[in-house]
Amino acid sequence: MSRDSVSRFSHKAALYDRFRPHYPPELVAFLKASIAPDPGKTVADIAAGTGIFTEQIAQWGNPVFVVEPNRAMSRLARRRLSGFKNCVFVNGTAESTGLPSQSIDLIVSAQAFHWFDLTKTKAEFQRIGRHNLLVAVVWNLRNTDSSFEQAYESLIRTYGMDYLSLSQRRMDTEEVLSFFAPDSPEYRVFEHADDLTFEQLRGRMLSYSFMPGETSPVYEELLEEITKMFNLYQEDGKVRLSYKTRLFIGGIH
Repeated sequence: MSRDSVSRFSHKAALYDRFRPHYPPELVAFLKASIAPDPGKTVADIAAGTGIFTEQIAQWGNPVFVVEPNRAMSRLARRRLSGFKNCVFVNGTAESTGLPSQSIDLIVSAQAFHWFDLTKTKAEFQRIGRHNLLVAVVWNLRNTDSSFEQAYESLIRTYGMDYLSLSQRRMDTEEVLSFFAPDSPEYRVFEHADDLTFEQLRGRMLSYSFMPGETSPVYEELLEEITKMFNLYQEDGKVRLSYKTRLFIGGIH
């Protein structure tokens, strides 16, 4: 992970922690089943952010290494996960996790894989993985099916500084498949949706690393546009964002 891919979230950490979506319970249950479930299996959440996904998998009770290089996000992850004694926090990246060799049975990465140097990451995962290591790559991919979702996407494209070059939408399926090659990962899609109040909608949009912050000259203009959009599409004080959560899971050799 480049320095920018780490540092660009520092001023967004609190918004990220509070407003980013969770992941479908069906996905979490599927991942749990993939490791038997065996309480002795060790999990590593790579680029764990503020621990949103980690919190869901930590409930299994398995040992979980929470690997995150951004200090602001890691601090919030420690707070979120303070009740889980099975979590161990590590200052590391996908390319250099800081984990012991042959120590991990399941590696998960949620909403972060597009930031990694995949060649270096694969070598690192192979180093830390035990025999029969599984790697799970997860994304919440926002739909653009409804009129509101199309307007939301349009607003992001208008104000997002480097959205198209940095969004997970740029991660081509072939690039993911090449990471697992010569093996072929299993691919699954899980659907879910969030009904958001105005505060939640505004917080979610502002949590994206590519959206303007409070010091930007267009920040107030953006807030006005978010307000107009919400008022136009809200029903009973809420709008709906729906997601397809994509999962690639398999071994790497």
